[in-house]
Amino acid sequence: FAVGAGPRVVLLDLGCKRSIVRRLAETGVEAVVVPGTWDADAVLELEPAAVLVGNGPGDPAQLERPIETVRGLLGRVPLFGICLGHQLVGLALGLNTFKLPFGHRGANHPVRVTGTKRVLVTAQNHGYAVEPSDAVEVSHVSLNDGTVEGLRGDGFETLQFHPEAAPGPHDAVPFFHRIAESCRSARISAAS
Repeated sequence: FAVGAGPRVVLLDLGCKRSIVRRLAETGVEAVVVPGTWDADAVLELEPAAVLVGNGPGDPAQLERPIETVRGLLGRVPLFGICLGHQLVGLALGLNTFKLPFGHRGANHPVRVTGTKRVLVTAQNHGYAVEPSDAVEVSHVSLNDGTVEGLRGDGFETLQFHPEAAPGPHDAVPFFHRIAESCRSARISAAS
């Protein structure tokens, strides 16, 4: 299904919350939700300006098809990930994931934006994390246990926590504006 109007963001649904779709549409993009079983070619046939790999349950390492889909999208379209989507992007980049001894659950987890003193209060609900690597930039780190809470690189950005603030803090809502801005930038580049 699709919500909103504007540049198209394809949302790979692995158990995604409707509030994520709503937040995307509020930024002036068209959010097109597709099953998490789609392959990269099927996603690209929709001509997205960006792709968001959504959240969902389970052990990310067991989701071979979505990992292959993400791997096939990397470098071909701006790519974003939330929670499970963050973990799948990490796996597609060659990183590893691991089961946390105690999952991150709740609406008050402090996360530091790396390279700054800025701290976000975040909502989290996950039992796995991405292992850090020198090969990929870590953008956010948990202040509770030091685990990776975000990744970024050329053409991708991910968050381990829930930026949609439904329920939860609003500190990370600008993530959705960055997705919309990447779509507008892609349209300007294509028109040039």
